[in-house]
Amino acid sequence: MKQEFWQNCWNKEQIGFHQDELQPLLVQYFPSLLSAGDSRIFVPLCGKSTDLLFFADRFKVIGSELSAIACKDFFRENQLDAQITPALGFNVYKANNVEIYQGDFFALDANLFQQFDWVYDRAALIAFPEAMRADYAYHLRSFIKDKTRVFLLTLEFDQSEMDGPPFSVPESDVRQLFDGFKVSKKAERDLVGQKFARRNLPLSHLKECLYIISKG
Repeated sequence: MKQEFWQNCWNKEQIGFHQDELQPLLVQYFPSLLSAGDSRIFVPLCGKSTDLLFFADRFKVIGSELSAIACKDFFRENQLDAQITPALGFNVYKANNVEIYQGDFFALDANLFQQFDWVYDRAALIAFPEAMRADYAYHLRSFIKDKTRVFLLTLEFDQSEMDGPPFSVPESDVRQLFDGFKVSKKAERDLVGQKFARRNLPLSHLKECLYIISKG
């Protein structure tokens, strides 16, 4: 999807992809996966996710988000007084342990940052159609260093039943996109009859999957 699509979603408040509560698989699995020294996390296409606050209790949180509306809403809705500073073509919103780089994710240079212990992808990969998915994964891989782990959530369903986004990303695609990395499927849950974020998706089969990805 092109940038204009997502900008229009925020402009028109068509944000069914936004999840108001904490992500259940995150709450269930993430704490047990932490190592003692973990302190930095990167969240691509973060929107105004409340998951950022979950991380901010322990981590330095760096988010990437296209929409200025999403950035402003995150800090306003959570009563955080953000400082906004222009830097390298981005507007950087910062308060407490959270920094959000507002601009094009594909223009964000991973070398600008210290190594991240984690990358959290709740709904970024599944936001891209198949034709754009490889470009996203290729750029995301630049943020994965020797000790970085990726907490990746995907959806699986019959794509013929619904136009995305979100898009179905089967396990075979995940493994191909991260070829050369260690990819472990950690959990899955059936979402038929349940909401995905704010939406009820008209699907006969819907599964959410959790992968942990690392270099070794």
